[in-house]
Amino acid sequence: MDNRRIGDLDVFPLGLGCMQLSGRRMIDRREQALATIHTALDAGITLLDTANIYAPDAARIGHNEELVAEAVSSYAGRRPVIATKGGITRVPGTDADVWGRAGTPDALLRAAEASATRLAVPSIDLYFLHRADPTVHFNDQIAGLMAVQKRGLAARIGLSNVTSPMLQRALEIAGGPADGGIVAVQNERSPRYRADSDVLDICTEHGIAYLPWSPLTGAETFADHAHARGVSPQQLTLAWLLAQSPVVIPIPGSSRPQTVLASVEATRISMSVREVGELTALPVQQASLYPDSEPGPPL
Repeated sequence: MDNRRIGDLDVFPLGLGCMQLSGRRMIDRREQALATIHTALDAGITLLDTANIYAPDAARIGHNEELVAEAVSSYAGRRPVIATKGGITRVPGTDADVWGRAGTPDALLRAAEASATRLAVPSIDLYFLHRADPTVHFNDQIAGLMAVQKRGLAARIGLSNVTSPMLQRALEIAGGPADGGIVAVQNERSPRYRADSDVLDICTEHGIAYLPWSPLTGAETFADHAHARGVSPQQLTLAWLLAQSPVVIPIPGSSRPQTVLASVEATRISMSVREVGELTALPVQQASLYPDSEPGPPL
């Protein structure tokens, strides 16, 4: 399968979602985490996805970014593209971490500065607004994202967890890939969750890379079809996503080198329009993995 585009970047059709590598059960398995990233890079993957809040707990914010930086600095081959995100806050609470939003231009600038420091780069390859702040006008959040880029803290910018009206507004303000504006969207999409197809349609129209997060959720839905093809449900799921549009670049997470290699095999599976339609027509829960009851930001 040919590489795909993120703005001016040419990347492998799959990325590696690194969040799992900073989960609680992985915290004492650093060598395994580094080996997983190195295996992905050896297999041809050229995009690593992280975020400032990916950490075992609020006291260790930035853990995943630092892990990715260590993996990249200790890798002898080609340097990958690193995507990270800001706009969500996480602080220690009495019984559990307290989550919030920080979408003001100043907050996004400070978050990007901290991320660049942890990643040990002068400029982040791709920086996402992780989730919109409902207390801040969306125009101001896009202005903040553009300020991060203008300041040189990020070479490219994108949006995560957005609706089609939000994406349309962002394109009106910042422009798309041809304008050096929004080059990527990272939304939930999987066999379990297939809503917001209008966002993918807009991305396809404008050549905006579409990065499905948690793409393997509900992969067992495709088990019978996968068995008939002689592949795993996870591999068939990735092939199904890749066949939906040339802008799709799934970012499956993994904590073991073996699962990374299995995911890469999915890029060798061809799928007809009829097969894509059959899988898409299967019953779906249509429930988000991380439901958000907050209202959207003012547009």
